[in-house]
This record gives sequence, structure tokens and C-alpha cells, in this order.
Amino acid sequence: MSALAGLPIAWFVARGAGLVSFGFLTLSVWLGLAMSTRLLGSRHQKRLLGLHRTLSWMGLSALALHGGALLLDPTIHFGPAALLVPLAAPWHPMAVAAGVVAGWLMLMLAVSFRLRKRIGQRMWRNLHYASFGAFVLAMLHAITSGTDLAGIGGPVLALVAGTPVLWLTLVRILTPRGAPRAAAPTRTIAQRSA
Repeated sequence: MSALAGLPIAWFVARGAGLVSFGFLTLSVWLGLAMSTRLLGSRHQKRLLGLHRTLSWMGLSALALHGGALLLDPTIHFGPAALLVPLAAPWHPMAVAAGVVAGWLMLMLAVSFRLRKRIGQRMWRNLHYASFGAFVLAMLHAITSGTDLAGIGGPVLALVAGTPVLWLTLVRILTPRGAPRAAAPTRTIAQRSA
């Protein structure tokens, strides 16, 4: 136990949980975009939506652990307001504010799954545009306030997490709404006569 006495356990937990939360958010955004582009087909849409929802809640759970660990960290001195109110943090207020706003957007999106029938499909889809904001703000928060992403780590994270989001967004924009899903391959004359 004495070997652990000098280690900032809460800081390690906060850093790890923050990165895990961003990972779940990234996977949720990837899956949501892949579903909206119909690249995954429509056969397993209900299961994929369930996985999308689960990833959102797992991201929020890791975010809660991230915030709870920051409250327990004796060196950073964060109070509840620093975690809940943008620009209230005494340490890197702009970088932390990006994380706070991303967290609120993540919560709004996760709760919207429960309200989907009440608010209607169109409003629910419109709300989901906020996922782009949550993703970008969370990435900015990780890169600008995270100590683990200094140097090359930040650009690598942005490239690995952001490239699929950019590509899937372009596919979503450039694919016409009424475009057929994956068409069945046509048989050639040689295949028909065989």
C-alpha cells in the first residue's frame, strides 16, 4: 500500500476514463453515420441501433467516472461547478469548457433515444446533428487539456478518430436520399447459360 501512497490515482483514473469516454463517443458517431448512410444495410438495423444507444450510455458512464475522479484529485481542485458549468474551471477554462459542453450534448443525445416517440423521428434526427458538435468539442478537449496527447499524440488521435467521421459524413451528404441500397449483382450471359 505504501508504494501507491505517492501516486495520483485519481488523476490516472480521470485521464483513462476520459480517453475511454472519447473512444465510446467516437464508436457511437461512426456507427450512427454508417447506419444513416445505409452502408451496413437494413437487415440488422434494430440491433445496430441498440448497439449505438449502448455505446452512447457507455460513453456517458466513462464520462461520469472521468468527472468523479477529477473531483477526488487533490491537485487539480475541481468542484462540481467546474464539471457542470462551461468556463467555471480554474484550470484551462476554455479546454475544460469544450469537454463540459461535449458532455451535455452527449447526455442530450443519449436521453433523446428515450424521447424519440414523443418528439418524432424528424426532430430526433435533427437533434442528432449535435453529435458532430459533441465529437469535435470532445476531441478539442482531449487534445488541449489532456496530458496524454501532447506532441504527436493529439494529431494522431484526430486523424484516427476524425477521418472515418469525415469520410462517412461525405458519403452521407453525397448519397442521394432515395438511392438504392446495395444492388444485387447482375448475372452475365455466360452465367445465365451455365
